[in-house]
Amino acid sequence: MLCIFCCEEKPSSVDHVFPLAIGGTVTTDRVCKECNSTLGSRVDAALSDFLPVRMRRAKLGLASHGGTAPAWYEIFLGDAKILGQAADRVQTTFNEITGKLDTRQLYHSEDVVAPDGQKFRKITLDESDKGQIPTIIQRERKRHGLAPLSDDALAAAAATYTTGEVKNPVVQLSISVCSAYLRHAMIKIAYELAFLWLGELYLSDSLAIELRAAICDPNVASTDNVTGYVGGAENCNVFTHFWIPHEAHHLAYATILLGRDIVINVRVFDIYAAAIVVSHEPGRYMRDVADNARLRFLAIDSVTGRTISTSFAEESHRMAVAMRAHPVPLHDPLIGCDS
Repeated sequence: MLCIFCCEEKPSSVDHVFPLAIGGTVTTDRVCKECNSTLGSRVDAALSDFLPVRMRRAKLGLASHGGTAPAWYEIFLGDAKILGQAADRVQTTFNEITGKLDTRQLYHSEDVVAPDGQKFRKITLDESDKGQIPTIIQRERKRHGLAPLSDDALAAAAATYTTGEVKNPVVQLSISVCSAYLRHAMIKIAYELAFLWLGELYLSDSLAIELRAAICDPNVASTDNVTGYVGGAENCNVFTHFWIPHEAHHLAYATILLGRDIVINVRVFDIYAAAIVVSHEPGRYMRDVADNARLRFLAIDSVTGRTISTSFAEESHRMAVAMRAHPVPLHDPLIGCDS
């Protein structure tokens, strides 16, 4: 099998054009195992784990190859800060029993000077950790070169504590969002669709050669010069002017721009979209009227797996009928003409 990325004869594997983790249903067996593994972990994962996409997967229950969907609460887990508090470090965990988030105070120590000038060490910890007070006292004394307390003295010292409550705390949580290789992922979808729709001849297209080189290049900037749009779906006019966005659906279609370029347009959920020029040579593929069927339309319901694959001409006819029945904006073909 000739791999469509490395262009070498190697054993094939099944690659999901839209990653399986986001509910992709269209596959190709023209990707070798090595390219599938490398691009899957670096490129496909960049899209599947992009924070807005990952949160949508959590909402829709879309699992990865491992069979587990992201959890809605995962972005809230870990360390955070309570604003306005000296002991400001807290940690949030998920309680499997209650199904709720638990936030606990993390250990904090500081030197404090009392009004009478006496210095002492103030320890702040979560109420659930108060059983550790004797151990903490002995550890702090050792750290400061003091002798350990006797059992009686330790018991008395451990009983001398106060409790407090932070009412209406303002918690500051840092969330990092990585977009590295996100462009690669969207361009990879466009490239694979171009191959599936235009055929074997596409592999020798000069622009196809450039695209696969950019996709396979580990340099995060390798796709910067690819012609087209990659960004928020709300700003991608090739979709917003025709189909109502849907939180669970993916769309893609091919069209010829100004008679000079073939463009593959891709939308992932209602979150991210791309319009990528995949060929400057439409004449290679459109030699007679029958070849218009190469310009395809694809719609995927990521939850149910329902998939519509038809020519763009047929989808255009459906849209024209829908427009006559229901004025713009037009409707997603997966939900018919329902409002």
